[in-house]
Amino acid sequence: MALNPPLNWGRTPLPVREELFLLQRKGVRFEAELSGSIRRKWDVHGTLYVSTLRLCFVVEHEANTNWLSGLFGQQQPLDIESYDLPLALIRREKFNQPIFGCNNIDGECAPLPSTDGDTKFKISFHEGGVGTFLPIFYDLLNRNRHGPPSQPTGFDPAFEEAIQTGTFMRSAFIDPNDPSQIFLASSQPSAPPEQPQQVASRWSYFSNGYSRVPTHDSAADEASTAPSAPPRAVVIPTATAPVSRDAPQ
Repeated sequence: MALNPPLNWGRTPLPVREELFLLQRKGVRFEAELSGSIRRKWDVHGTLYVSTLRLCFVVEHEANTNWLSGLFGQQQPLDIESYDLPLALIRREKFNQPIFGCNNIDGECAPLPSTDGDTKFKISFHEGGVGTFLPIFYDLLNRNRHGPPSQPTGFDPAFEEAIQTGTFMRSAFIDPNDPSQIFLASSQPSAPPEQPQQVASRWSYFSNGYSRVPTHDSAADEASTAPSAPPRAVVIPTATAPVSRDAPQ
């Protein structure tokens, strides 16, 4: 996890190099408890972004404004703007479909370097179903769990090409009751020219987190430190199927 990862001026996640975004979901409630040296809790509403690397929640300030407190000028500023949940570090995830209440996913997420403690989270979908979101989420989760987090073997050039060309999304099941918005190749979030990427590569993301902006060629580090591994077949689970792991939880 990482608190307040950098955002673009349009309040979309600042992408890591070669990161591809698949879904955007509005009307999401995000509850999190950080069990670090100082325990912290959040309960906010906003938009959830799903990429090949992470879930990134972005706060919508209008959705978190208490009209009564705002009327009397007592609204407290939020200390959370965004929150990262790297897919490779999520564990004990569970999809819940309560009789009363919203569909939700809860679980735990290990910290990135320079962050403090594990995060227990709950993501509730207040607007519509999850028939589109859930299979894609489990597919990406499964792919990120093969191999080391910085170089998962669940991704192959054919899969990435399918995302970039739109083939993956055209073949995905689209639930008419799920309001998730699908990213096309032409609508990928990108950093403006005057705003360089805060994290140059996936390797740097898992090695350094957001603690610093690499000033050297991270590709050289990847080549020298990341172990090579042959591609592996990935079984794409259904919404209710278990997700396989290389290592026990």
